[in-house]
Amino acid sequence: MGAVRGILGEELGRLQEAEKSYRKAISALPKGSIQRKRIKGKPYPYLVFRHGNRVVSRYLGRLLREDLEKLRHDIELRRKQEQLLLQVRRNMLQLKRMLHGKRRPARVL
Repeated sequence: MGAVRGILGEELGRLQEAEKSYRKAISALPKGSIQRKRIKGKPYPYLVFRHGNRVVSRYLGRLLREDLEKLRHDIELRRKQEQLLLQVRRNMLQLKRMLHGKRRPARVL
């Protein structure tokens, strides 16, 4: 049983390092989505995201198509990283339960 606990402990450590890595990557990427608003018939790009309970629309200015595509790519990458972080957290919770879970009392016959 000790070997299994050791392996589970190592896996938990690996997942904690992965969580730190994903958090760092996520913090460096933009959040929200890109929306185009039409003002007087012309499209203008805005970055829309939540800040607390508020929805914030930030004008992006005149961006080249390549810059706009890079921003879209970065936003999509952030979403993927957030999904991976969620999966890591679920795995960590499961491992913690396996390592430190409550023992059920034996049934009395």
